[in-house]
Amino acid sequence: MTTLRNLIFDFGNVLFPLDLDATERYLRRCLGDRFEAAREQWLAADAFHRYETGALSTDDFVEILRRAVNPPLPVEEVLSAWNAIFLDMPNVYLELLERLRAHYRVFLLSNINELHAQWIDRYLAEVHNCRDFHRRCFDAVYYSYRIGLRKPDQRIYTHVLQDANLRPEETVFIDDIEANVRAAESLGIRTILKTPDVDTEHLMRAFLPS
Repeated sequence: MTTLRNLIFDFGNVLFPLDLDATERYLRRCLGDRFEAAREQWLAADAFHRYETGALSTDDFVEILRRAVNPPLPVEEVLSAWNAIFLDMPNVYLELLERLRAHYRVFLLSNINELHAQWIDRYLAEVHNCRDFHRRCFDAVYYSYRIGLRKPDQRIYTHVLQDANLRPEETVFIDDIEANVRAAESLGIRTILKTPDVDTEHLMRAFLPS
């Protein structure tokens, strides 16, 4: 088998545990019987996809969410709801990423938006005293809202391969969504589907030399 030289990690539910239903639960509590009508407006505006690919600014995204009801939601409620998905990232993941970089080139590829990226940076600084997460843990970081593409669009993988000068057969991509993994495989990238029963720490340690 070709030598493994590169690791590409997804973020949510691979490196950072998420409760993906938490935002909806929060908004349902805030809006009550107004929630369904508001959701229809958000979906009609394609707000979530557009924001995650950088087609909406943070200010415009927040305004779409808050003005779907009358009176509009307070900005603080929107931000609290949007960031409610995050749980806690174990500090050992940061340590393991640093150790992996001694043996591989390590990358982060995430469907993410500006608000979530900013929340994670604050969290890592405040909880783990890590203020240089990108530089400390990765050779490069690829966020969908910066690139203008999101997984499973094949173009985002092609962008990463070309930008980082990676050979797909020397690269493993780890993601928790099957469609994202299959798209990477179609380009010759080796993949691991991170299912809920797979422990991330164990998965990361398996790449370290014994």
